[in-house]
Amino acid sequence: MSTKRLILVTLVLLLLAAIGSTVAAQGATKQVGVVIRFDNGSVHSEIVTVPTDATTADVLEAALIPVGLFDLGFGPAVCNIDSQGCPTDDCFCDAEHFWAYYHQINQNAWESATVGVGDYTPANRSVEGFAWSGFDSSFNPIVQPPVLTFDEIAQGGTPPPAEIPEPATILLLGGGLAGLAAYARKRQNRS
Repeated sequence: MSTKRLILVTLVLLLLAAIGSTVAAQGATKQVGVVIRFDNGSVHSEIVTVPTDATTADVLEAALIPVGLFDLGFGPAVCNIDSQGCPTDDCFCDAEHFWAYYHQINQNAWESATVGVGDYTPANRSVEGFAWSGFDSSFNPIVQPPVLTFDEIAQGGTPPPAEIPEPATILLLGGGLAGLAAYARKRQNRS
């Protein structure tokens, strides 16, 4: 095999490896919608991008809004969101209110979560809800966030920033394409 052919094959293999790693890296994340209702009725919603194995606790920590979580040994508890609630060193300071946690079902209703934020792994494009709430005699939350679908949250928010390939990937792609063009031209001139 000639040196030129060896270089061309190497460039093509490097280009394919770069494209494959970029595709694999893009597939390693998911997007989860978050809807938060505060005591005064105001609502915060956003789409959060996290790794595919992220729990709801990870989603909250990656959100744009400040969240105070505290792990008591059986998983993290939501103490406060954007300063509403209790401090993390006294997570259950309010005996009559807590951050109620919900999963959106059928894109039109909430279902109260039966496990904590650290024990649930939401699916891609799912919506998780939180509301500062009191509770009824059976300790069920009485306040729910408004129902917003993933698409509604995405339309109301700012679009995610476009992914920009790293410079090495661009150089590798450009070099590979230039090599292929040179090879094709040389081969055409031989004919």
